[in-house]
Amino acid sequence: MNVIPWQVRSRLELAFDGPLAWTLASAIVLVVTFAFALSWGAVDVQPATLVSAITDADHPLHRVLWDVRVPRILCGVLVGTSLAVAGALLQTAVRNPLADPSILGVTAGAGVGALVVILLWPGHSEWIPWSAFAGGLATIVCLIGLAWSRGGETGALRIVLSGVALQAILFAVMGLLTFLFADRAPSFAGFVVGSLNGSGWSDVSLMAWPISLGLIGSALMIRSLDLLLLDDGAASGVGVSVVQARFLAACLAAMLTAAAVSAAGLVGFVGLVVPNGMRLLVGPEHGVLLPATALTGATLVLLADGAARSAFAPIELPVGALLALVGGPYFLWILWKKLP
Repeated sequence: MNVIPWQVRSRLELAFDGPLAWTLASAIVLVVTFAFALSWGAVDVQPATLVSAITDADHPLHRVLWDVRVPRILCGVLVGTSLAVAGALLQTAVRNPLADPSILGVTAGAGVGALVVILLWPGHSEWIPWSAFAGGLATIVCLIGLAWSRGGETGALRIVLSGVALQAILFAVMGLLTFLFADRAPSFAGFVVGSLNGSGWSDVSLMAWPISLGLIGSALMIRSLDLLLLDDGAASGVGVSVVQARFLAACLAAMLTAAAVSAAGLVGFVGLVVPNGMRLLVGPEHGVLLPATALTGATLVLLADGAARSAFAPIELPVGALLALVGGPYFLWILWKKLP
C-alpha cells in the first residue's frame, strides 16, 4: 500500500532525479574509491581482508595501511576537497569559468610562500601553512589590483590574463629559488611537481584546521555566493556588499589552496575541472554545488594518486603531473568554447 502522499513523493522523485542524486552518487563513488585506494599499492590488500588489516593490530599489513596508506589517502581527500572548493569560490567571485587557483597564480603564490620556509627554515614545518596562506593572499590582492580597470570593474579576460602574468612571475621566482638552493633539491623536487608521496599523519593534522575553517566559511557564504551570480546592481539591491563578498570568497579560496599546497605541493587544475563539471550536473546553486564539488574533487585526486602509484610500479609518478595532463586539455577546450 502506498502511504506516501503524492505531493511528498513527487518532491522526492524530483530531488533524486536532480542535484541530490548527483551529490549522493558523488559520495558513493568517493567511498568506493577510498576502499580501492586502500587496496592499491606496492603490497596489494584483498578486499576481504581490508577491514581486519586496518582494525587488527596483529595483522601483518596493519602497519602498512595505518602508518602509510591511510594518512596518504586522507591527505588526497583533503587536497582534492580544498582545491575543488577553492576553484568554485574563485569562479563565482570573478564570474569566470576559467578561474582556478593554479591558472590565476594563487597556487604559485602559496607555493612561493611555502618554498621559502622549506628552503630557509627546514626545521619549522609548522610555519608552512601560514607562509603559504600569506603567499596566496598576496597573490589575490595583486590580482585584484592588476585586473581593476579605470572604470572600477574587473573584466573576466583582464582577470585571467593578469593571473597568467602573475603565475609566470611567481614560477620565475620559484625557478630562482630552486637554482640558488640546488643542493637541497630532494627537499623540494616533489613539492614543485605536486606529489602525495611521503604524506603522513602530521600532514593530515596540518591541513585539517585551515581546510575546516575554509569549508565552514564557504558554507556560511552560500547565500552571498548565490547572489554574486547576479549582476552587481541586483546583488547590491538585496543588501550584499559585492566587493566585500568577493574579497572574502577569494580569501577563503586562498586559505584552502594554501592548505593543499602546504602538504601536496603545486597540484593544479582540480579547481578548474571539477567545479565546471559539477555546475553542469547539479546547477549553480552553491548549497548543492559546494558539497558535490568537494566530494568529486576528493575522488579525482584519489584516482590520480592511485594511477600515479600503480601505472608504472614500482616507479611512482607525481600526482600533479597526471592532473595537469587532464586539466590542460580541459582548459584549452574551455578557452575554445567560451572565448570568441
